[in-house]
Amino acid sequence: MREGTGAARFWWRPEGVFVLVTGYLLLHLVLRGYFSATLGTDDMFENVFVQELELGYQVRQPPLYEWMLYGVQKFLGPTIWSFLVLKYALVFCFAIFLYAVARQAIVSEKLAALSVFSYVAFYQIGFNLHEGVTHTAVLMATSAASVCCFIWLLKSKHFGAAVGLGVAVGLGMLSKHSYALVPAALVLAALSDRYWRTQIRFGSLVVAGLVALALYSPYLLWVMLGDRVFVGSALDVMREGDHSNWTARVLTGEFRLFVSVVGFSIPFLPVVCLVFFAGLFGSSEKKRWVFGRKDTGRLLLRVLLISIVLAVVGVLLSGAQYIKERHMHPVLFLLPLVVFYVISQARYSDRSLRVYSGILILLVGVVVGVRISGFLAPDKRMCGGYCRHMKPYAGLGEQLKARFPEMSKATIVSLDEYTGGNLRAVMPEARHVIQSFQPSSQQRQNCFVVWDMGDDGAKHQMRAALVRGGFDAQAIAGADNTITSNQIEVSWPHLWKGENFRKTTFGVALVQLDSPICR
Repeated sequence: MREGTGAARFWWRPEGVFVLVTGYLLLHLVLRGYFSATLGTDDMFENVFVQELELGYQVRQPPLYEWMLYGVQKFLGPTIWSFLVLKYALVFCFAIFLYAVARQAIVSEKLAALSVFSYVAFYQIGFNLHEGVTHTAVLMATSAASVCCFIWLLKSKHFGAAVGLGVAVGLGMLSKHSYALVPAALVLAALSDRYWRTQIRFGSLVVAGLVALALYSPYLLWVMLGDRVFVGSALDVMREGDHSNWTARVLTGEFRLFVSVVGFSIPFLPVVCLVFFAGLFGSSEKKRWVFGRKDTGRLLLRVLLISIVLAVVGVLLSGAQYIKERHMHPVLFLLPLVVFYVISQARYSDRSLRVYSGILILLVGVVVGVRISGFLAPDKRMCGGYCRHMKPYAGLGEQLKARFPEMSKATIVSLDEYTGGNLRAVMPEARHVIQSFQPSSQQRQNCFVVWDMGDDGAKHQMRAALVRGGFDAQAIAGADNTITSNQIEVSWPHLWKGENFRKTTFGVALVQLDSPICR
């Protein structure tokens, strides 16, 4: 097929892909930072964690994201911008590494570019990524880098490629535990193919493994020295604490895996199959699928299929049931590249390419429109019931600083993580405590407890908020000895309903310094 001429060709060339990817990510970065400084899902407790640089923060997630965020905040502070810059830099790396892989797997320059642009057609990447992704962004970048370096190693056999693969794998192991699927699938895919098996050099894999282990060792040391139950706690989370019949757990887990695989692929897979139906599923006279033995795309196809098989086997062996669409990135991140590799082997028309490109542009426009409407009108119809990304924590912080000037450098105990992370963005010099993280820094002269009392007049007293937040009995007993207690109402913004269309009430209490909750 013709690749186009002149200006049209620019968008499919490397420089055009770079411009489109950069522009798309900058659009969402600026959009989010301009409309709301509120930290959303996962960002909020990460903001409390990175008050300090630690070898590890939680057993269920490796610490690479926190280490990177700690470094970024040295320049940008604990604000929304630090999270946005880090996330979109990682997603940019994800896109560029995958584009490098696509160019090796797909002969058509235009199809290779479209395969990378297609990630906007996944709900978890094209929409959900913009509000609720932290460690997954690192997982995406390191997974793409691992594939790129693995192919580089197979084709070049250079020592530098082995080191590069080791760095990618080591960083990947520090991103999320589920990343382990990626190197396992890569190696098994190469071993299962006669041609690619002959390209493997055992010595190179040993070098890569040693480099990866060196990078992973600080976190591994933290786990071992802390006597933390690594595997046991991970399995308990994945099984949702369910100790019921093994067969029932496995059947439930496999069904949820199937639903998650299908859900993660929507709307990309149905759309691409519909648009390119004639070439992919037409009569045998029209189909011309030729998978050469040296094709990089064929290797990627094996990686994708083996990743799914490994996920199925993992559920079978572990009895895992806590499986959701947002967990499918390491299993399905190669899906667009594989699909467009298959399309490149079939017959496709220029019209199909134009239609598909138009659908991608439409999806981007819809997502931008939905996000802007949620920013301008944060009510249930526009952004769901919680609208957490628009909750006026900045207004709460300003009122707290005005009424309690000493609070800016005090110990602040937030009884929920959203409040804690957002108050650190407003009062970065304070010492912030949440239920899942107590900094090792020295106690301050004053200690305040802050909690969310709810919207629309629903009042939750401090004792109820302590219990709901998971604080222990000693903390409750100590925190009851309050010196003073106040309530603060904060208004939500809205484009046309006025300033007071929705209010959230927060409680704030000055408590005794010797209260266990303040330590």
